[in-house]
Amino acid sequence: MSSWIIFALFFISAFFTFFIAPRLAIFGDAVKEKTRASSAFIGALIGMAISLPELTSSVTAIIIDSPDLAVGNLIGSNLFNIMGLAIFDMVYRHYQILTHATVESKLYGWLVIFMTLIILAGLSLTLPTHIFHISYTSIAIILLYFIGSKFINDRTEYKGRKAAKQHERYTDYSYTQVLWRFILNAVLIMMIGSVLTVTAERISVITGIGASFIGTFLVSVSTSLPDAVSVGTALKLRNFNLGISSLLGSNAFNLMIIAITDFIYLRGNLLQESSPVNMVTGVTSIMFILLIIYSMKRRKVRAWSYLIPSVLIMASYFITTYIAFQMK
Repeated sequence: MSSWIIFALFFISAFFTFFIAPRLAIFGDAVKEKTRASSAFIGALIGMAISLPELTSSVTAIIIDSPDLAVGNLIGSNLFNIMGLAIFDMVYRHYQILTHATVESKLYGWLVIFMTLIILAGLSLTLPTHIFHISYTSIAIILLYFIGSKFINDRTEYKGRKAAKQHERYTDYSYTQVLWRFILNAVLIMMIGSVLTVTAERISVITGIGASFIGTFLVSVSTSLPDAVSVGTALKLRNFNLGISSLLGSNAFNLMIIAITDFIYLRGNLLQESSPVNMVTGVTSIMFILLIIYSMKRRKVRAWSYLIPSVLIMASYFITTYIAFQMK
């Protein structure tokens, strides 16, 4: 297949995410309306659904024996997601969207931080033993994800019931209809993510750029497009907490995907096989989320002061990109 076809397929697939990903967010909002679940819980559900491209791309990377691409894609995706949230924060600066986040969204942020710290430990430390080929790091990530998610959703269960019922916007659809449409769009997103990954891998071969940089930035950006579009749609609907919680839920699920890929990677310790570039992006992503949590805790402030954390995130993203390119 010629190079121009590879590039064309990549950009066409990326273009189609702008049609499918918004529908995923819309029908996720519809599911929320027709159930008693809170926006934070549905946000986490949407986050898992729009993380399907990352899962597909990482499994594909393992199949072609490129662990560096698998890990870099997921950590880089988290970095891009937070940078995207910073951009949306600037676009909707008059609403100061991060001040609308609930305690559940803040807890998801802390969950992502603790999971990232475990990943960083796995990248920097060599543990003496493991269970079969599975590292203790992966086991710890899975346990923390499920325990943390249950704790957060239990808090959501009680707090969400107290919220006043909003005006219904999806009266033309039944619960079954919106649920099946949500599932269908999730499947389509996964298929598009597969095409994006395969073409991005071929682009790395064509251009000669290292797999670590390609995974951390090109593949991660392409597979994160559904996240960005879905979050943007939720924010456009003025459902600020849904957008924030879905993005943070996606980040948490991305990290659990690393553990999943470690289960199917039979040739050794997945994290030990990956590049030091992932240490840089992992540390940076923690700094980004700390800035986001700081913005969530603030009350209404002056516009120029409110935007400082988001501006720092955007500037740091490009600095990190440059450093990663030099380390490739």
